[in-house]
Amino acid sequence: MTATLTVTTAHRAARNQASIDLADAGAEAACIRLYSAAGGALLAVRRLAAPCGTLTAEGRIALQSAAANDLVLATGAATWAEWCSGDGAAIAAGAVTDAAGDGPFKLAGASGAMIYEGGLVLLASPALLG
Repeated sequence: MTATLTVTTAHRAARNQASIDLADAGAEAACIRLYSAAGGALLAVRRLAAPCGTLTAEGRIALQSAAANDLVLATGAATWAEWCSGDGAAIAAGAVTDAAGDGPFKLAGASGAMIYEGGLVLLASPALLG
């Protein structure tokens, strides 16, 4: 029999605040890198605010975009993203979808997950992690 561990909201919030602190500790801004697939081509980078996220009432991380917009680097279908620290290390990764999808990273203004070189990298809503 496998036992399941249930954490409290306070525990989740403390753990997730440590993740935000880790992301913000680097020399650059934390970011979300958008790829064509896991291990695929880099299509875009979305810089995050400082701090890069806030905690929801449930203790989850809501990543916050920087005020200035970023441009798409290459045309393609963004299907995978990594949340990266200011030192460039990946902290978490997951699927990319359009605003109607169920991926943790949701794009606004995209047809599916297609993004086009020179366009703006817009998130439909803050990624909710943890």
